[in-house]
Amino acid sequence: MPGGLDAAPGTRVIFVRHGHVHNPTGVIYGRMPRMRLSEQGRRDMERTACHLAAEQLAAIYTSPLLRARESAASIARYQPGVPVRRCSWLIEVRTSWQGELNKIQDEIEGFSYYDPVKSADDETILDVFSRMDRALRLAVRRHNGQTVVCVSHGDPIKILRIGYSGMELTPQRVRMPDPGQASMLTFHFWHSQALPIISPVDLGQMERIIAGDIRGGAERPGAPRRGEAAARPELVERHVVRQAHRERLASP
Repeated sequence: MPGGLDAAPGTRVIFVRHGHVHNPTGVIYGRMPRMRLSEQGRRDMERTACHLAAEQLAAIYTSPLLRARESAASIARYQPGVPVRRCSWLIEVRTSWQGELNKIQDEIEGFSYYDPVKSADDETILDVFSRMDRALRLAVRRHNGQTVVCVSHGDPIKILRIGYSGMELTPQRVRMPDPGQASMLTFHFWHSQALPIISPVDLGQMERIIAGDIRGGAERPGAPRRGEAAARPELVERHVVRQAHRERLASP
């Protein structure tokens, strides 16, 4: 799907999904205005921002929507002097399902924003991939050899990852779970003209693994033991990344 990018070795683009959203009416909020982070979302973004504080960022790009801008602001507080720029290519999917209650997704068998689109004005999967790819290429071109953050949304980040993982962009694959809220997906370019290595990190998932709350947590083969995980959280991060890599290789 994507062609090679003329990226200098060491270039990294970190896509961050915004935190949990205050949505008391349970609507598909899409591009609706004034959809802000919840208190949980602020806490999750603070954790992600602290994790990224050790990074020397060249820039932070963000979707223009409020929840993404608030998430970017959390990261920027730990990155004094780093510019924060809005990028419309990072915005949420345009869909006429926006404003419907979330429960409709459970009521319609095989629900999809894309298969078929509800309105002729809705974005297709390829539309979303194309603009996210433009955002990635913009970041690489402007910040070759550096590290940048792009704050975006669940489906756009997922669709970009599918395309760069060498899989076909089908509605079935896009039904895969979204990246976790406040999670990170790093595109790391090791060689010029080569496709990036993609590494996911979900700090909330790591905490649940340490607590033993995900599929038996530390009881799963290959997962660090609880005491070992608590003492050495980097082992959990490596386990999560390896697990995601195995799942990607196993995908048809």
